Amino acid sequence: MNDKCRRLHIGIIGCGCSGLVTLKELLDEGHECTVFEKSNCVGGLYREAYQQGIFVSSHILTMFGDFVGKDENILEEPRMLSFIEYSEYLNDYAENFHLKKYIEFNTEVKSLWKDYSNNKWNILLNNSQNIYSFDRIAICCGIFGNKNVPLFQNQDLFQGKIKHLKDIKHYEDFTNKSICIVGSGESASDMILAAAQYGKKAFLSIRNDHGFLIPRYIHGNQYGPADLDTSRAHHSIPRAWGILHTYIDMINSLIKSYIKCFIYQKGHSTEYDLIRRKGIYMNLKQIRTSNIWTTYGTKNSNLVEALIKYKDKCSRKPGIKELRKNSIIFNDNTEEFVDEIICCTGFQNSFPFIELSSDADQDLKAIVNQSKISHNLYKHCYHPDLGDEIVWIGFARPALGAIPPLIELQARYFALLCSNKLKLPNKTDMNKQISKYVKYLEWQLTPYRVNRLTNLTDYLIYTDDLARIIGCRPNFTKIFFTEPKLWMKLMFGPLLNAQYRLVGPHAKPKQAKEIILKAKWVIQPNILYFIMLIIYAFFWLVFRIESCKPAAWYPL
Repeated sequence: MNDKCRRLHIGIIGCGCSGLVTLKELLDEGHECTVFEKSNCVGGLYREAYQQGIFVSSHILTMFGDFVGKDENILEEPRMLSFIEYSEYLNDYAENFHLKKYIEFNTEVKSLWKDYSNNKWNILLNNSQNIYSFDRIAICCGIFGNKNVPLFQNQDLFQGKIKHLKDIKHYEDFTNKSICIVGSGESASDMILAAAQYGKKAFLSIRNDHGFLIPRYIHGNQYGPADLDTSRAHHSIPRAWGILHTYIDMINSLIKSYIKCFIYQKGHSTEYDLIRRKGIYMNLKQIRTSNIWTTYGTKNSNLVEALIKYKDKCSRKPGIKELRKNSIIFNDNTEEFVDEIICCTGFQNSFPFIELSSDADQDLKAIVNQSKISHNLYKHCYHPDLGDEIVWIGFARPALGAIPPLIELQARYFALLCSNKLKLPNKTDMNKQISKYVKYLEWQLTPYRVNRLTNLTDYLIYTDDLARIIGCRPNFTKIFFTEPKLWMKLMFGPLLNAQYRLVGPHAKPKQAKEIILKAKWVIQPNILYFIMLIIYAFFWLVFRIESCKPAAWYPL
């Protein structure tokens, strides 16, 4: 075997979006792969979720960099896909790149362990006694597999039902019930609106601040998804100026809303206008503790709609103090009678094929237990004690942005490591970089959020960081002088992963340019962001004021 360009046999656990793109990138590098998927189809998770579910990021931001899908108009008329539509996109992705022949469906991994006699990783399946041996393992089972359900005081006294988000299949299940939704993320926002629409009473329990509220669509569906302003200009704003940026952004949105009302609607505000303004005021109310850069985004204003449209039967409550037989006592000592509590409280990382395996040694089990805290892995992917022998792909979540683009870059990095075209830092350097990275996250997102949401990261800083390592981050200065139209779309258009296919390994420059130039963009807010960015950059470049250093311009 040529050590300069290895060809390895790699086992992939899970075949959602993480497993699929990992398989595709490894095959592009010439590796031999087998994927183990416990369900009977591609995208099984999205088929299992509540069927009225809709993504909170547009397909433009969510899609992989080299595959748009079958909808030829989606770039010019972007929208959020339903969970079912996204599972179909993943199936089309698998068909387009001929991936299905490498996938073993209905195969759940029972055990994973290392055979030190031949330095191979062994996998045993639940439905077979055959042992599969691999050079490397990619764990791609995702962050949405295992429920995180809190324990409430006096929970054993409560005679109603306590469910997790994952237990909900249809909104109609809330009909004629009094429901308490716990949480303020995007799924909680969906659930509280459904509970208000179908139920008798609906309560939204939020312990502290809610996420930064952003509607799915700007001024209604006809203007396109709100994340069209998730641009490089926007996300290069220095993080230290989050409060000022939030004020400017929210005031700009309010001014546009009122101008639209008075000029185009003859002074009449639509229901959407009222919901949008209420969300802005809710963001401003907690700006000192949760601004646009210091918290996660709730890219779904359904919770605002529920509180406004159904105010007679829907209300916000603080955290839960204790449960009684048929009621909840909240932290403000108010009592409400409920039939069900729906916990939209996230998920826990769990790897039972190692944790419960009788074949795995204790050192491996300890490493896997540490790896549940995603940001304690190098680039959210590699444990320093294992190097690139096992990779965790799909366990990083951007505070604002979509998960699949992060996954694609993680997969490309891993594929190049397997081929020996790139190398990981040594163990000492990895630990130093992990420590530095976590301190940065705590500075930006606060220790409270980083310790609670251990997979949280910053979208552009993280993707640019991986792109620099891979060698696929474009030279924006060069593009400015040689292709100004492309530069405009790269700076002011949405952050498509196609930008990382312009150069570098497995680049597809012609296809990437077509995608970038065709994609819809919104100009006004991004011009505002660019003016702000120029001002910050001036103070950084001339006076070296560290807080004005543009984000992602330099390696972390």
